[in-house]
Amino acid sequence: MTNKWNIISVLLIILLYSSCNTYTTYYSKTYTSTPNRNKSKVHRLDFSNKNVESLAEYIVKNKNLKMLNLSNTKISNLDNIFIQLGKHTQIEILILDSLDISRLPKSIKTLSHLKQLSLSYNPKLNLEDTFSKISDLPIEFLNLKGNNIAKLPDNTTSLHHIKDLNLSYNILSEKHNYTLLGELPNLYSLWIDHNNLDQLPETIGALDQVRFLYIDHNNLNVLPNSISAMKKTWVIHAGYNQFTELPSAFTKMKSLFMVHINNNNIKSISEAYEKEKYPLAGLILDNNPLLDSEKEKGKKLFKGFFLLSFEQNQ
Repeated sequence: MTNKWNIISVLLIILLYSSCNTYTTYYSKTYTSTPNRNKSKVHRLDFSNKNVESLAEYIVKNKNLKMLNLSNTKISNLDNIFIQLGKHTQIEILILDSLDISRLPKSIKTLSHLKQLSLSYNPKLNLEDTFSKISDLPIEFLNLKGNNIAKLPDNTTSLHHIKDLNLSYNILSEKHNYTLLGELPNLYSLWIDHNNLDQLPETIGALDQVRFLYIDHNNLNVLPNSISAMKKTWVIHAGYNQFTELPSAFTKMKSLFMVHINNNNIKSISEAYEKEKYPLAGLILDNNPLLDSEKEKGKKLFKGFFLLSFEQNQ
């Protein structure tokens, strides 16, 4: 038992770190304009919603820049900015949200230290072209939120370095998408929340490398049996769906220790939780219309859990 709780403690620490804002890798001050003094001390620069015409010149003078946010700006020469970043900095975090981009300039290939790239809310973005240009970069976090993506290109499999992939607010119901994602060897966290999914395809089982799965804010009421093939998954977020029963599929997942399934329509707990052995040790069932008898059953079934919650908002 001690070993079990030691493992759970370690996993909780990992969970807390994984839940942090990805862009806070560098904890120095974030500047929203180019400072008059100590320009070389700036590591984080947020130029979102600003005029960036003089930015290339500033980059030449600041060789320590690590994070740059250019979201929602009007950029006439993104290519030149990338060239200067590649020449004069070791930029690691680049945020290019809401720029109406259709194709990235080839010069993005010069950003050889880039680890985090956000391209959210660029629905015209050509994914096949984008993936071709960034596949050799050491990008570990890629944000493609809100790009109206229905189909991933076949060269998605070239993104070998990706650990965290945000595909929230898209429409990824096609089963082949998950076959492609299953071929990303280092994929650790996957967000497919807010994708208007009525069901998960059987190919979800191809994601046997994923540790954290976010399927919340969809229209799911059942889970496919193939989800049991996700043998490395630790945590699932499945809140704000249409489940009426705590899915029995969770008992078949060999590494699953935590489930968030709040704000559904769950009234009962599957009998599988009385019959099966499973590693699940944390369960959040807040804001579900569970019958009192089912709550009592749950408290007995899950009495050894490190976290168990049936809270209801008044």
